[in-house]
Amino acid sequence: MTSQSSANSTIPRLEARADTVHVGFHDATLAPVIEIDDGQEIWINTVSADPSHEVPREWLPAGIETLLRNAECGTGPHILTGPIAVRGARPGDVLEVDIRELRLTQPYGYNIVSPLKGMFAGEEPVQRTHIIPIDLETGTAVVAPGVAIPTRPFFGQMGVAPPPSWGRLDSRPPSRYGGNIDNKELVPGVRLFLPVANEGALFSVGDGHAAQGDGEVNQTAIETSLDGRFRLSVRRDVEIDWPIAVTPTHLMTMAVHEDLDDAARLAMRAMIRLLTDDYRLSFHEAYRLCSVAADLRVTQFVNGNRGIHVMLPRSPLAGLPSQPAFLVTTGPIGEPKQ
Repeated sequence: MTSQSSANSTIPRLEARADTVHVGFHDATLAPVIEIDDGQEIWINTVSADPSHEVPREWLPAGIETLLRNAECGTGPHILTGPIAVRGARPGDVLEVDIRELRLTQPYGYNIVSPLKGMFAGEEPVQRTHIIPIDLETGTAVVAPGVAIPTRPFFGQMGVAPPPSWGRLDSRPPSRYGGNIDNKELVPGVRLFLPVANEGALFSVGDGHAAQGDGEVNQTAIETSLDGRFRLSVRRDVEIDWPIAVTPTHLMTMAVHEDLDDAARLAMRAMIRLLTDDYRLSFHEAYRLCSVAADLRVTQFVNGNRGIHVMLPRSPLAGLPSQPAFLVTTGPIGEPKQ
């Protein structure tokens, strides 16, 4: 494990190598690969590539074969950089993840239609992998002949380590600690909060996506490599059971469950709890507001645990005398921690 001081004017950078990634699992016993100070920024390099796909060699991340051959692997497919220990974090705290900047780093991504996975599992007889060229200058991706879409990069995987009693977990199903939440709203300028279950929080990130629709219906987005700049801060004035996020315009609660209806109930209860606890609305006032102003969206439908996120505009709440700690004590989204 290495350590970097926040006094250093250069933001540390964690490269994805065989000794700094873990493939396909989350585990509280995995030793951190770097330790940073509370409130420090860090650049994190991630890779998402399979050398068996028919792509030009020059497009592949350097050293990807060596990385995959030598990294510690579990049962899932995701290449995760980390874990990163945040000095002072302890069980019961909350990790604040400010997403500062994301960069596409390779000129292609891939999308897989599998006969065993996705919304129409069992109906597609042959697995098909489609290589999607990405124009890094224009930020567009060609998904079919004559059909191009704008890229909107985000990380499918952002999470802290699960509770130690949960053991080693496959990287595919998301859970309370985050992980494979596949939420396309987690872009630069957004602040994500994750409940901490271990000393140091042990944050890992990966599964770069160039673009994805809500639902991720065939189980893959445009899978690609990303670099991300984050600020990681320990919070003890915020209490959460599930990941939540704040965008410049919205509050967002998230939940997952094997049953999509139950995931929706959990995410909506989390939003109502936020409104009653932090904004001091009554249950009926909060429930009413959610019904007339909040959007309930399917985050992803295909990772074992289905995901729902609730998006509520912040503007109707701005005039209330009570404001959440995660807004008041840290300043505007994207600004340095106060």
